[in-house]
Amino acid sequence: MTDKEVMALVEPLIRHKAFASTEEAVSELVADFVLRQIDRYRERIGSLEKRYGMTFEQFSAYLKERSALLVDGHLEPEQKKEVAQAVVAEEEDWLDWKIAREFLNGWLLNESTA
Repeated sequence: MTDKEVMALVEPLIRHKAFASTEEAVSELVADFVLRQIDRYRERIGSLEKRYGMTFEQFSAYLKERSALLVDGHLEPEQKKEVAQAVVAEEEDWLDWKIAREFLNGWLLNESTA
């Protein structure tokens, strides 16, 4: 985005006295965006912690045990199928959780260097 395009976007905000300058507008809008991203990923992590009643590290260990049960456990075929389906869903949540943690850490690092 060019300087001219940025000016075109923030000019109405400055004209209506929402911000005193282009620099202030851009700085505050970026800071607000970063804070919203931090809130978004904190909420996602909190939702997963509440759903499973444990931290990401605990969930990782739990999932490893569940996966081992499929390989080493003495399960009946129907039980094995049910556990496998549950593990697939849990692995999807694990990946979502991992990504949310990584993005949160990235945004927190971004905020601390701003």
